[in-house]
Amino acid sequence: MQKITRIVALLLVVFAFALAVVAFGLGRHNAQQTAASATSHAASPTMPNTNQASGTPVVVAADALAAGQIISASSLHVVNEAQAPQGSFDDVNAIAGHMLLVSVPAGTPITTTLLAHGMAMQLMPGERALAVPVDEVAGVGNHVVPGDYVDVFLSLKNPPSANTGPNRDLSQTRLLLSRLRVLAYGDKNLPIPEAAPGKPTASNGESSQPKPDNTEAARTAVLAVPVAEIDQLLLGVQNGKLTLALRYPGDTNRPDNELFPTPPVVLSPLAYLSNEQHPTLASPENDAFAGIDGSGLAGQTAVAPRIAYRRHVELNPGLEIIRGTQRNDGAQTAGSHSP
Repeated sequence: MQKITRIVALLLVVFAFALAVVAFGLGRHNAQQTAASATSHAASPTMPNTNQASGTPVVVAADALAAGQIISASSLHVVNEAQAPQGSFDDVNAIAGHMLLVSVPAGTPITTTLLAHGMAMQLMPGERALAVPVDEVAGVGNHVVPGDYVDVFLSLKNPPSANTGPNRDLSQTRLLLSRLRVLAYGDKNLPIPEAAPGKPTASNGESSQPKPDNTEAARTAVLAVPVAEIDQLLLGVQNGKLTLALRYPGDTNRPDNELFPTPPVVLSPLAYLSNEQHPTLASPENDAFAGIDGSGLAGQTAVAPRIAYRRHVELNPGLEIIRGTQRNDGAQTAGSHSP
């Protein structure tokens, strides 16, 4: 029994010694690796960990930017972030020229949700998006698609006129507006092109592919209308029937309005405008503000309005008192007689 105990004790001592040798070897190996790593860092101090030092490039606002402002490249710069926000950009040129929806402080990452997008960005300066009712006949058998150009024809049934007679039919059809761009037709919108790397995309997740045709017929068409022509289109919708005529996109011919009389407007300009103000009457916004009435829509010629002109009288310097028909300087007013 004592012999077995001695053998077991001897084996335990041997095992413990073996463990000590293994532990010493592992410790020496780790020490060598640590020293080698320190030597490597000391030998190349300008070569830090790339992932940890550079991070992910993100475009942020260099200065505070206001809502509605067109972003310039000089108002942006790129910083390194540990993680890029969703919808952010890594190239300044991908954002320059776009418009902000909200104001952002300096240092804010610019994302797709902060940039203006949608149908409003498809308009040209001076255009407004306007929806008009359509059906299968008015919409070229529902063959109109967004991006097409159409002419708008107006049909009026017995419009108001001073030349009415018992057997006189005053119904008319004429070209109302020419070469209007279709922004949407029914539930179909302009397609969104595939975004190149770093280019902004719509944040609503819409597919760039056109939507499949819906079995339900379209009821509205959204047109890009010059602001000066909106009055005619709205009045035509209320008083007549509109018909869209599809045209070749490359056909840029339009009617010359200078060859026809100007229809009367609702608001007549003031008679005492300055020479600087008169040219501004022809601006599209002022033209639309003046408006058009039913007779003008029907093609009646404008009649010169009777305007009450303000009489301008040059007065002598100093105080002047008028009593009846006499002035204090002895001159008589218009229509007076000498006593």
